[in-house]
Amino acid sequence: MKRTLVLGGGFGGIAVATELRRLLGDGHDVVLVDRAERFSMGLRKLWELVGHASIAEGSRGREALSAHGVRVIRDDVESIDVAGRAATVGGERLQGDYLVVALGAVPRPDLVAGLAEYGHDMWSTAAVPGAAHALAELAGGRVLMLIAGAPYPCPPAPYECVMHVHENLRSRGIREQTEIAVATVQPILMPNAGVEGSDWMGERLAERDIGFRTGVKIDHVEPDRVVLEDGELPFDLLLTVPPHRAPDVVSESGLTAESGWVPVERATLQTSHENVYAVGDVTAIMLSNGLPLPKAGVMAELEGMRVAAAIAADVRGGSEPEPFAGAASCFVEMGTEVAARMDVKFFAEPAPEIVFLEPSAERAAEKRQFERDRLERWFGA
Repeated sequence: MKRTLVLGGGFGGIAVATELRRLLGDGHDVVLVDRAERFSMGLRKLWELVGHASIAEGSRGREALSAHGVRVIRDDVESIDVAGRAATVGGERLQGDYLVVALGAVPRPDLVAGLAEYGHDMWSTAAVPGAAHALAELAGGRVLMLIAGAPYPCPPAPYECVMHVHENLRSRGIREQTEIAVATVQPILMPNAGVEGSDWMGERLAERDIGFRTGVKIDHVEPDRVVLEDGELPFDLLLTVPPHRAPDVVSESGLTAESGWVPVERATLQTSHENVYAVGDVTAIMLSNGLPLPKAGVMAELEGMRVAAAIAADVRGGSEPEPFAGAASCFVEMGTEVAARMDVKFFAEPAPEIVFLEPSAERAAEKRQFERDRLERWFGA
């Protein structure tokens, strides 16, 4: 029996593992490794921040994937042997006929002096309760969302975050006493979505009197201000998107390129090594405009489905599946009850093609259904 070894149990890794078992059944051994016991979607962090819903309510134990026939190992990936399609996990060597690296991107607030000490990392599940408490205690002043590094997972999420905060403060009657702003190191708000997408997001922020500044150069963070090379940004509450990097175990394997991420063939998600794939946030897939494909759960899932189809075809001796299309829909929440949607063809030439569907309660319901569908499909409830 052939085996696929999947390193990482996020959107991409779970999609690979469950789809492979669906396609190949008991005739294929699927092993999934992740250090964390439970899975939850990033959208839950914003919901818990403003008291809309909790992370725990959307959390599921990865062990439930065993109902699909996936063998789940909860432990650290200590090293990766790319040539051998193997990994050392908990002191044991695990080997596969196929290897899928889906270990994500790691938040690194330590790369900016003072960021961890004085900011709330909204990309860390553990940091959300503290951020929620600080927001609940806020009686006015300055709220700053600082995007301190790029690329990072889910490009629209920082802007969703400040729109949630705007709604929260308005419901508490203190929005007029509070200034909300976003500052980003990026040259425009959402480079992956181009000027059109960034302008669209800027308009949504302006409608809510949320200021924004692009291209900031951060020196360090102090208890009440972000010190820039050309000034400072004061705050009473600092929410942050820290720099992100590939996990050390991936970098040490030799899979990463000069960019720091794993390059893959965009049509197949295969690395330069035979039968070794990478999906999700750990990868770098370059677009025609010279920018990388966004790091997002929906993209990781679609990539994982394509990889599973390719492995299944190889095992069965069938034909290669259709190339990965690089097209997806992204819901953008503008508070707890309204969301817009962006339908994007990222591989379009000469630049990604974007269609904006305006905010509505129906689209917010679709985003909630997106979570429910996957939790039921993968975990049974």
